[in-house]
Amino acid sequence: LMEWALITVVFGLIYGSFLNVLILRFDDLASLITKPSHCPTCQARLKWYELVPIFSFLLLRARCRSCLKPISWQYPVVELFSAVLVTLGYQHFILLADQPIWREVAALVAFLLIIACLMVIFFHDLYEMAIPDLAVNWLIALAAIFFLLRGGSPTDLTFGAIVGFLPIALIVYPSRGRWMGEGDVKLSAALGLMLGWPLAAVGLVAAFMIGGLFGLIAITAQLVKPRSAVPFGPFLIVGGLIALFFGSQLLDWYLLSIGYY
Repeated sequence: LMEWALITVVFGLIYGSFLNVLILRFDDLASLITKPSHCPTCQARLKWYELVPIFSFLLLRARCRSCLKPISWQYPVVELFSAVLVTLGYQHFILLADQPIWREVAALVAFLLIIACLMVIFFHDLYEMAIPDLAVNWLIALAAIFFLLRGGSPTDLTFGAIVGFLPIALIVYPSRGRWMGEGDVKLSAALGLMLGWPLAAVGLVAAFMIGGLFGLIAITAQLVKPRSAVPFGPFLIVGGLIALFFGSQLLDWYLLSIGYY
């Protein structure tokens, strides 16, 4: 078990390193094949020892070897979170799953592709306040496949999509996109497909709670102004992932706390 845990962590770090490149080159996907890894500032080609996840960042002291410009903290953050998500995915969809092995493996592969879509959406929305259509369209298809592979019913899939879509749509369309964008509607629907009913509701509540807490802290610390635009996609993604891995426990805790059980 420990050997597999180590393998999933190492694989997750390597996968995260690839996702960093995907995030930066998503608008020019052909360059993933045609252009070698390089410094985005000075364009210097990177040596092999500059491409080792986490360790290269620490070894270089967060600066490019050639131009000495700072290396973004995005790189180790994506690598670490990818390792965590891959490890959690392996634990939930292989070790704890009660499905035929082909479905477990297929669900894990679908989840790996979902991670790629979520990472691209997270950072594009964070940097540009825009959710790429290509990434969210792929996410919608992968999320539905993923949910069904895990043994979810078409009914729960449908209700999950509705719960993900409707509340955000009721915010976006009456306000004509002043509060949130149409990309948030598609993203929330995709996450609803990934989670199904009732976890889609848990993910949405978690997203609003985390977003509200962040907004309160940011305004109190004067990091943003009260009317400043803040991308909501990252909060939807964090809420969705929390619901995916811990939603059942959170739902049971809530229902127990209100005396439903």
